[in-house]
Amino acid sequence: MNAIQKCTVIVHLSGGTVPYIESDGHVNVVIVDHDIEGVEETDLKTLPDRSRATVRQEETAGVSRQSAQHWLDLAM
Repeated sequence: MNAIQKCTVIVHLSGGTVPYIESDGHVNVVIVDHDIEGVEETDLKTLPDRSRATVRQEETAGVSRQSAQHWLDLAM
């Protein structure tokens, strides 16, 4: 078992979307969505590589370090 020394972020993916994100510490999460089909022009941002995407900040759901360690163990 690896000891947690940094914040752990757990990204849940379902059907190509991220329904929620969990973390065992305070982190800033920025979602960059490159799938822009059907998106309003006013919602698009120009990225550093000159491509376009939607960009938003999301809150994370808090989880215990024990729960985060469980996710890390499953990922090994």
